[in-house]
Amino acid sequence: MLDIKEIRSLAIPAIIYNITEPLIGLADTAIIGQIDQEATIAQGAVGLAAGLIATLIWGFAQMRTSLSAIVSRQYGSNQINRIKSLIPQTIILTFLTGVLISFVFGVYFKDISKFLFGNMEAATFQYSKQYFTIRCYGLPLGLAVALFFGIYRGLQNTYWAMYVSIVGGVSNILLDYILVLGIDDVIDPMGVKGAAWASVISQIIMTSICILIYLQKTPFNFLLNKKLNPYFKEMLFIFINMFIRTMVLNFVFIISNRFANSYGNNSLAAYTIGYNIWIFSAFFIDGYSNAGNALAGKYIGEKNNEKLKSLGSKLIKINIKISFLLMIFYTLLYPFIGEFFNSNKLVIKSFESFFWIVIIAQPLNSIAFTFDGIFKGLGKAVDLRNTLIIGTFLFYIPSVYILDFIYPNLISIWVALSVWMLYRGLSLFLKFKKITSF
Repeated sequence: MLDIKEIRSLAIPAIIYNITEPLIGLADTAIIGQIDQEATIAQGAVGLAAGLIATLIWGFAQMRTSLSAIVSRQYGSNQINRIKSLIPQTIILTFLTGVLISFVFGVYFKDISKFLFGNMEAATFQYSKQYFTIRCYGLPLGLAVALFFGIYRGLQNTYWAMYVSIVGGVSNILLDYILVLGIDDVIDPMGVKGAAWASVISQIIMTSICILIYLQKTPFNFLLNKKLNPYFKEMLFIFINMFIRTMVLNFVFIISNRFANSYGNNSLAAYTIGYNIWIFSAFFIDGYSNAGNALAGKYIGEKNNEKLKSLGSKLIKINIKISFLLMIFYTLLYPFIGEFFNSNKLVIKSFESFFWIVIIAQPLNSIAFTFDGIFKGLGKAVDLRNTLIIGTFLFYIPSVYILDFIYPNLISIWVALSVWMLYRGLSLFLKFKKITSF
């Protein structure tokens, strides 16, 4: 039988390193808000540029998912030697991809930012460009760190990623204070540039630690074999499908943002609060999904269908329990959450009008995220891609447009997102049932 401790030993560290990134983002925003001049403009500009960086890393870091699935499968079958040449080949491909993306987006940032964000004020554009240009230096490192995390997860170890994330998070925040605000008579305040360099330096630190762990704790090295590993095509196939899936996912959030923006500034602010709570909740659930990712591949490698069935059963029970705890927590804090994020009464009223949907959607999210993680571990990229495409274009898009026509309000967006999550979770659950007779 599957030991619950095995799940927990992978999930808890994953939760910790999952929440590190959003906490860093919150710290960056707070510290930039303390600069002497144009703090509000700088915050907005950095938010746009950081969002673009996150989207690029999120999309191209899907190499991590594909490699993790293969590593965990070979680990489970005790045939790691089969993929020893695959790992350095994938690392080089990931790093070079990061260099290419950095160059293209750095050179054409003006055109790209206009296409994505529309016309910006001159000061906003300049701050955004300053931040993005410097962060581009660290983009290849960000992708490399994500890939190392995927390798560790494939080897059934999420503690290493947790340690690296904590060091990276602490160093980023300390460097933010030093470089953004400066130190009297020692370092001049660098403002937005300081925040960008703090992130890049932290990425250098994280990459260095990842390399040390990789060389000392894993069976892999950096020796390149001119002949492509037999699993390279499979890895690339999974990556391409996961990349398509991620772009569709981003499309959903872009559409949601545009609808929220069309309802006015107060509605947009309220939607942003709800979205951040939605994402923060996902990080807790996703910790156990990461455990499902690692263990599902391992059990497939072991050809242990009983453990795979048990994994699905136990993970769904755990994540639904987590979702109910979140529901209780948010319900108790319902009268206070809006005020915590914003003092504008119109924003708070708008937020409170739809937040109940975010609360009751948590169990739907838990089901979808659970089987997302398991299917990633199984390497079922086509199923994940198709589920998201169908969910988006046959469920989310029609729902949001029809509901907006009937009742143009934030409630329409959140109902559409809930329908989308319901389909994703139910579809993957039924497919998992067919795979395992679960």
